Amino acid sequence: MHKQKFIIHNLLLVIILSSGLILFYLNGGFPRNQLNISLIISILYVLWGIIFHSLKGDLHVRIVIEYALVAILAVIILRGALLR
Repeated sequence: MHKQKFIIHNLLLVIILSSGLILFYLNGGFPRNQLNISLIISILYVLWGIIFHSLKGDLHVRIVIEYALVAILAVIILRGALLR
């Protein structure tokens, strides 16, 4: 993968995660909305990882599982913190 494409893909990830963080902050006081935002961002994170590694040519089941587990863990932690 060319360096410029690598930078663009990682910039896209930063934009996805930053927009999620901003939306999460703006919905303070609405835990259900915050949980929904975290679910959407987690799904986008997994999709980004699949697309990135597919274009890079090193997509394996282990990588998909890793991205999915990180996303699931983040949602579980946020759910526990938001809906106590």
